[in-house]
Amino acid sequence: MRMSAYVLVSVALLGLTACGQEPVKPSVTPSPPEKVAPKVLPALETANAAQFVPEGGSLVPLEFGTEGTTSATGTVKGYAAPVYAVAVAQGQTLTVDFKTDSTNLYMNISDAADHSGAALYRGEVEGATATLTAPRNMTFVITPFQPRAMARRNESGDFTLTVTRR
Repeated sequence: MRMSAYVLVSVALLGLTACGQEPVKPSVTPSPPEKVAPKVLPALETANAAQFVPEGGSLVPLEFGTEGTTSATGTVKGYAAPVYAVAVAQGQTLTVDFKTDSTNLYMNISDAADHSGAALYRGEVEGATATLTAPRNMTFVITPFQPRAMARRNESGDFTLTVTRR
């Protein structure tokens, strides 16, 4: 009995196919593409970033498109160095490439709002290229420096930063 019911259903399906009728497909209406709001950069926290500037140094805001790359060059002499501030929107990634001919120059990257002075990225330990993603709207502070022994001898060295925000 089971076999005959199976045969009847199969014959019916074959008959529909032979007549050129196709099974009805459900209609799907594509949803409109999701609109992604462009990232808006937060205000640069220059007052907070200023705490990272050593005596004789300067604060240099790095301002460029919402996404893109910029470069900066500078010199560390003793303890004095330019310190760079970059605004980053929540979820954006900041990549900083630090190049120098000196084996005694490094960079730290910190959160301007963190008054503890702790670095989020320590170039002396972690290397010359940093990639950080902002957990919230914030200002990253890039601080080039040399170790204390060289700074006390007032040694100097040049560097180039390449900063990319995506």
